[in-house]
Amino acid sequence: MTVQDIVSIIGALSDAIASGLIALYYGFLAFPTGIAFALAALLALAWGLVTPISFQAETIVLAGSMGKNLRERVSIVLLCGAVMTILGIGGLLGAIVDYIGETILAAMLAGVGVILVRTSIDIAKDNLKAGIASFISALPVWFLTENLAYTVVASLLIGTLAHNLIKTGSSDSESENPEIAPVPQTFVENVKSQLRLQKPILDSWQVWKAVLALVALQIGTYISYGSITASMANTSFSVDKLTIMTGLSQVVSSIFGGAPLSPIVSITAVADHPVAASILLMAIMALILLFFLLPKMGKYIPVGATAGYLFIIGAFIVIPDNLVAAVQGGDMTGIITFIITAISDPFLGMLAGVLAGLLL
Repeated sequence: MTVQDIVSIIGALSDAIASGLIALYYGFLAFPTGIAFALAALLALAWGLVTPISFQAETIVLAGSMGKNLRERVSIVLLCGAVMTILGIGGLLGAIVDYIGETILAAMLAGVGVILVRTSIDIAKDNLKAGIASFISALPVWFLTENLAYTVVASLLIGTLAHNLIKTGSSDSESENPEIAPVPQTFVENVKSQLRLQKPILDSWQVWKAVLALVALQIGTYISYGSITASMANTSFSVDKLTIMTGLSQVVSSIFGGAPLSPIVSITAVADHPVAASILLMAIMALILLFFLLPKMGKYIPVGATAGYLFIIGAFIVIPDNLVAAVQGGDMTGIITFIITAISDPFLGMLAGVLAGLLL
């Protein structure tokens, strides 16, 4: 284990913890998500994967915003995980991407960037002290360094300090999500409270529409984020194995109310031992969640502190590169896909793009 390995893991953990707080904001449970992280670490070890999975802001925000309550959200994640597992086992992901084309794929991701920007503003509104401080700190750090790890740390640190040190007349609980039930005091009570099977909703068109939207998003992120991480590590990757690992982990997590896990652009890829760093990242996150350390962190780190870095991801990372690829040459297919995704969801955006491609 080298210094570069340790620095890379710490940077990736900062990003995972910050996005994990957003998952808690939407009511997803910690312990079952920890089981999913442990499963992913074992599969990555068995297959030697350089591409870790973790909390991904885009997926969490989409699943959280399209589900009205925890049962709807875990139903969306569970069904999406099952669909992605089947696609991975059947080796169908590449064929789907080839059919819809890179323009539609890029336009969908750009549209999701707009959704992230809206969500960051909503989160900041829920806790103005932390949210404003998070924005004020994240923006200059990003423009000066263009380093996401530094931006995440600045956003969380300054937002948290502002939340805890600036006294106002508002309630101290202003950032709490009312859907999150009080956490029992003992470890055994915690485990019992979070290991209850969630019966998925199968007869709701709204749930299935959200599942299709999440599948459309994940098809794009599996290919793009997986390939980016692998290229940073100067190696290739198996999209089918990554899809199976992620799909199974999402099923295991969501069946008990846990959060979705997805491929990320991970800085563990620049470690001297990227496979080992990837596995350690997921193993450490598993321990943090299995021992309920993330909810305890959430008592001191307000969700509003994530608003600044979430805005940076949407406005300056996801939107620009993908939007350029989507609308270059005035391609109406990309423009239509981007607009429909931004105002609705990735599935409707993909359908609009495919129809536009056939008609134009």
